[in-house]
Amino acid sequence: MIDYDNNFLKKYQKAKDEKDSILCAGFDPAIPNQRDKNTLSEKYFENVSIEEGILVFFEEFLESVQDYCCAVKPNNQYIFHFGLKTYQKMNKMIHKQGLVSILDQKIGDIGSSNEAGFYWMNEMGFDAVTYSPFAGNIIESINSAHKVGMGHITLTLMSNPDAIYFMKDSVIEGQKGYEFIAKMINEHKGDGIVVGATGHVTQDDLQRIRNLAGNDTVMLVPGIGKQQGDLKKVIHFGGENILLNVGRAILYSDNLKESAENYNSKFNDVRKGK
Repeated sequence: MIDYDNNFLKKYQKAKDEKDSILCAGFDPAIPNQRDKNTLSEKYFENVSIEEGILVFFEEFLESVQDYCCAVKPNNQYIFHFGLKTYQKMNKMIHKQGLVSILDQKIGDIGSSNEAGFYWMNEMGFDAVTYSPFAGNIIESINSAHKVGMGHITLTLMSNPDAIYFMKDSVIEGQKGYEFIAKMINEHKGDGIVVGATGHVTQDDLQRIRNLAGNDTVMLVPGIGKQQGDLKKVIHFGGENILLNVGRAILYSDNLKESAENYNSKFNDVRKGK
């Protein structure tokens, strides 16, 4: 039986209240030879493995952002070379600071594969994971995630240009794709939805999604940092349980602590009507 007193919503609300924050600090650490810009300094990798170097940087990152965010979201595409013990160490560090941990995995496969993924991500220590609904296993995947005690956050309306074809222009049982997904999440007690802040995502889309998904669903919103999403629109129409992700704008800034503090202050000013 699922313990709904210890579900993802409760964990998120506790961290949000204690930190007075709706900021989710995204952790997407690119190594020096991975791309031309927005990479970690080479100093973190002198005489150590890539895994050790990223973990050293993560400790600095967490120390800098912990007072100004309520969640940390590692992107698994950047760290899936980690071993199980390193994932566990990372999550212990996150939880020690009273923060929620979300793995940005966008898992999406047949039922048995998803079930295996949720098992191991729970062993890693994550509180929740992002999920892609396009394999068609929304209900089964929610149940599988809850079986091991993980939060389930479903991609609902991304702001990527081509997402409009799959999530907004498509029609499923007489509804737009994102409407169908949001309704399914509400009916089957999914924990969260991912909704973009830029591009084709409108005020009406945000309101419609919130109404269909329900007030107790956490809306995780990327696109507020470097992509310069409309902050007021998202906060005013996204509902009370909202989590705004900022990745590169903090992670690769000259001053991690100052950047996190500034974003948190900006978010709080808007949501508190200042």
